Amino acid sequence: MARKNQLADLRRLIALPPRDMRRQVSRYIYEDPNTVLRLLFRLIRTEKFTSQKKDNILTLTKFILDRHSPRPLPEWLINELKKVLSTENISDLDKAIILSAFEPEDLLESLEGFEDFVEEFTDFRDSFEDFIVDQIRSNPSKLYDIHKVIIEKSKPEGLLGMIEDLAGSEEPEVLCFLEHLTYHHDSDVSLSALRAIEMASTQDAINILYSVSCLNPLMKDEAERSYISLMQELPLAPEDMTFITDLSREGKNKYVDLWVSLIDGNGSMSAFIGKKFGRNNYFFASILMKLKVGIKDTIILTNLTKEGYNDIKREYFSELSYYPVKEDYLLKLIKHFMKKGFSNGFAIPLDTVILKNILGWQNIEPVEYMLETPDYKPLCYHPKDMFQFPFETWWMHEDNIYRLLKPYKGKQTCDIPDSLFHKIAEIFLDYARREAVPMCELCSDIIRNSSYSRRTKLRRLFLTIRNEILNPPETIFQSTFLNFGVVATIDHILHNLALGVDISEMIE
Repeated sequence: MARKNQLADLRRLIALPPRDMRRQVSRYIYEDPNTVLRLLFRLIRTEKFTSQKKDNILTLTKFILDRHSPRPLPEWLINELKKVLSTENISDLDKAIILSAFEPEDLLESLEGFEDFVEEFTDFRDSFEDFIVDQIRSNPSKLYDIHKVIIEKSKPEGLLGMIEDLAGSEEPEVLCFLEHLTYHHDSDVSLSALRAIEMASTQDAINILYSVSCLNPLMKDEAERSYISLMQELPLAPEDMTFITDLSREGKNKYVDLWVSLIDGNGSMSAFIGKKFGRNNYFFASILMKLKVGIKDTIILTNLTKEGYNDIKREYFSELSYYPVKEDYLLKLIKHFMKKGFSNGFAIPLDTVILKNILGWQNIEPVEYMLETPDYKPLCYHPKDMFQFPFETWWMHEDNIYRLLKPYKGKQTCDIPDSLFHKIAEIFLDYARREAVPMCELCSDIIRNSSYSRRTKLRRLFLTIRNEILNPPETIFQSTFLNFGVVATIDHILHNLALGVDISEMIE
């Protein structure tokens, strides 16, 4: 495009849908970063914002600051930040998002008014408690924004001051905020947050402490003692008492989207969660789960427009095939993977705990889900069926196979002697019993519990393969899956050896 007026082009850029803005940044921005930042700050002070424009300009400004902010801060940037602090064109939370691009000590030393802003921001005229409650009740997803802007950018001594202000609060929103602080790396902060929850002396506090005991291994014993002590002090809760007040306020079952993918040959699957929290205000989360790791990662995106949300959905759905499910089933899967993760020594990402609180999920604790394996009519299938999702990655990458095949580096699969082929087949069969059987069972179960439950042919395919692994024929060649798996394992490892990949860790 013609480079004529950077200010006008920035206006055009922030007016684009969020996904288009991300793609078009290099096309619309051509001046040096300092010039662009000056113009963005000018727009922040003067532009009339729609919700999308404001989100876009905050995202763009923080993106550039994160990559180009010099240290020490130059005078021109300090002056721009002073003007940001004084403008009424954006909220205090928006200002905090911009300032979160800098280290607090840099701002304390150079930015006049920063300390007062922080004090007023945390006090929020009445109290920090009122600020948290008001923000989260207006939009539960702000729990995530508050965590990113306040908790992650505050020093331990600052957090201890916040906890002291909040200690004894009975508000569910505050208890959830404090729960996140029990995961802090500073033991003084985490223990103080736990004590502040205990001081609430409510049923919600008991339930939050129980959640900490289930999901936070480092605080398990302390949290367990605390909730047992509270249970002895408080009267018995009604039998129908729920876990905690639903932070969504609109009913936790009113989702826009709840989808899960089938598990792939690497033991990975994804959950896609979309929810509408207000007019043209959408929330998105994605959970990556792995059988050997548990909950590996959680992505949360807040304050999305409908258009931005649909862009994200198209992007995710272009990569995997998802199945629509109900909330209770999704929670069974999440708890199942939490259990798998803890059993293998992996912790739960804190963003998963934040997601739990945003969505008001109840009684989240690691529990292994007992998969059903119903009766079925075996299915005749062909090699082409093996390329249906997710079979294309069901082969082995283990060091013992690499060691066996190293002498045949540069050879083809057909060059492998029969004795070695059969030895690898025995190893693969043992691997399939450990790895592929649970995958087959889980894929079948997902389909059965989804709105696509009539896809019986695919379910029967998974169950047929499961049976062939557990009850193998006399020769492996009689099972399409086992034969395919052994050949694919040998073929891929020979290919990797030819490329210089000598151990399985090199392909992770």
